[in-house]
Amino acid sequence: MAIPNVIIFGETGAGKSSLVNLIAGNDVAEISNRSVGFTFKSTCFTVNIGDKQFGLHDTAGLDEGQGGTVPKQDAIVQCYELLRKLHTGVSLLIFCMRGPRIKASCVQNWRLFWDIICQRRIPVILAVTGLENEEKMDDWWKQNKEHFRKNEIHPNDVACITATRGKKLPTGDYRFSLEYEESEKKLREMICALYLETPWRVPAAEWFTTVIETSYTSGKSPEEINQAKQAIGNATKELMRRGEMSMEDAKALAKRLDGI
Repeated sequence: MAIPNVIIFGETGAGKSSLVNLIAGNDVAEISNRSVGFTFKSTCFTVNIGDKQFGLHDTAGLDEGQGGTVPKQDAIVQCYELLRKLHTGVSLLIFCMRGPRIKASCVQNWRLFWDIICQRRIPVILAVTGLENEEKMDDWWKQNKEHFRKNEIHPNDVACITATRGKKLPTGDYRFSLEYEESEKKLREMICALYLETPWRVPAAEWFTTVIETSYTSGKSPEEINQAKQAIGNATKELMRRGEMSMEDAKALAKRLDGI
């Protein structure tokens, strides 16, 4: 039986690779100290949680157009291609964002992948990293959940965490060891509780559709003429409506995603 696939996606610099290492309990994913993105292609890591194996897929940052190493559209295409080509299906999504500030791209990326591409059919965990300096990490969600609700972001569960142990102390321990251990336990428990035992295969989205235009010749015996034309499909319309994209941007992205 195929192991469940867990897709980690989100913004550049949110700590997706660090999240993989946190869940794995070991440094399996390479971490970059650069401020721009590092993961060019999705990478799968097999991780044991209790007696269960999971395939964790680390992906390129979805807002790489802000100066990252992978252009924004390329990152979106890579993630969509991964979702479509996993023939064993997808069991869980983890949307990774870095707190405490909420970027506008967070909303757009959520809507694109969970609402439009995954059609709200796959459970999703919102993992908010960078909260190690909060007095209580879980309080961040209590203070900010209304913002997400206003933007129709409704995760199945929220993990307010740190993905770093912090600096090593003279004692040999690390500054955020307790917060790190708490974060690891929290995420591992959420994954086991939420993943789909029967994975969902992501279908091809309707980026474009063919419409038939009918016209008639003039004269006493008019003849019917049918002409096929390409029109934007429902998924492209959703990109404009829910993804807050212009028609030009939505069409350009849809052309790259069409046929994958």
